[in-house]
Amino acid sequence: MPELPEVETVRRIIEPRIINKTIAKVEVYFDRLVLSNLDEFKNNLQNKKILSVDRYGKYLFFILSDGLVLINHLRMEGKWRYCENTYQRNKFTTALFYFTDGTSLAFDDTRKFGIMYLSNEKEYKNLEMINKLGLEPTKYTAKDFTIIKEKLNRNKYLKDLLLDQTIFCGIGNIYADEIAYATKLSPFIRGKDLSDENINDICINAKAILEYAITQGGSTIHSFHPGEGIDGRMQGHLKCYGNQGKECPICGTKFHKTFIGGRGTTYCPNCQIDSTIKKAIGITGPIGSGKSSVLKYLSTKGFLTVSSDEEIHNLYRDPAISNKISRIIHAPFAIDNKEITANAKKIMIKDPSKKQAVEDYIYPLLEEKLIKYIKDNESVAIEVPLLFKAHYEYMFKKILVVQVSKDKQIDNLSIRGDNIELAKGINKDFSYDKNNKDVIVINNDFTLQDLYNKVDKIIE
Repeated sequence: MPELPEVETVRRIIEPRIINKTIAKVEVYFDRLVLSNLDEFKNNLQNKKILSVDRYGKYLFFILSDGLVLINHLRMEGKWRYCENTYQRNKFTTALFYFTDGTSLAFDDTRKFGIMYLSNEKEYKNLEMINKLGLEPTKYTAKDFTIIKEKLNRNKYLKDLLLDQTIFCGIGNIYADEIAYATKLSPFIRGKDLSDENINDICINAKAILEYAITQGGSTIHSFHPGEGIDGRMQGHLKCYGNQGKECPICGTKFHKTFIGGRGTTYCPNCQIDSTIKKAIGITGPIGSGKSSVLKYLSTKGFLTVSSDEEIHNLYRDPAISNKISRIIHAPFAIDNKEITANAKKIMIKDPSKKQAVEDYIYPLLEEKLIKYIKDNESVAIEVPLLFKAHYEYMFKKILVVQVSKDKQIDNLSIRGDNIELAKGINKDFSYDKNNKDVIVINNDFTLQDLYNKVDKIIE
């Protein structure tokens, strides 16, 4: 659906072409387009001059002579098309306005959701469809803060509130995602949980994003074009919307897509943290550092413990998943066959691009499983060897990084019977963000009891 920037672009395109033109007649080819009396609509528009074209939110207002106002909403795919002659109807045209100078203006609507209503200057702003509209974000000033704060104080998700035209008019799905991303707020945060600073950031970012989008002619998305032969340029500047699976330019986490209120919602889980998820303990560290020992100990302390390696192995046992990985690495893959698995690991170590492709496929599946564990339980500890590489930081209230000396690591691997040479290649993948305030480093060069004592101090 065209949003405020797109509708403003349409207004700027058509107004100079039709200003001061007189309507000779109007043909309506889809009766439900007109919400007022159809015969009166066509008769009353005859011989009226177009004085200007105004806009509020997503509505266009054609200001006519004799005090009349034609209200129009493009809805999903409505488009105005100026014609130099009167023979320009196409199969999607739902209304055609003929001017006395031989030109015409067509309203094309593929899905036929657009609407028109004929009113007058005294009454049109009091109509329910107009009177209920909230603040247009481009007109926001500090004096509007109190009203916006009161309207946002509801137990609804931010995404739903941004789309509520009685709060902010003109924002749709595209710019709602962009505004939430710019303010670094989760689309799942409830309105009642927003701070004054959050609300101010929302209003300022909404204003800036929409104003910039107007300068770019709006976004040309799918089948919407602001004018005949004219494309918007804003889609080239969208930082979040439509970028599912691509890396966030700020943190490198893959953009996620979910549905809120039936509307597709794209967001970065690491920049736009959902506080209802960030409550588990994450355990990570290089291979052979003692992560599993910490995980087992936390299970004795009442935590639900989850091993990401085990969860991934369970995913690998799914025939559809294992077949997909076989196609990625161009070799057989079967997690329960040691020889085949060892060969697959060698292929991925030798060819990092195949390893990356497997990770890009399996990480989102694992992520979905881990989030469910966290949402369904209060005390959860999860071992994730490549926690930082997979950008899972957003899930964890605290991240325990288990470190160990090289000699102790080799001893641990030998005791486990692991291939030390193979482990060296895997070990190169481990790194962590030393500036992350949620990270706690644990040295595991001493006894198990020493390790347990350190863990006790943390969970206390």
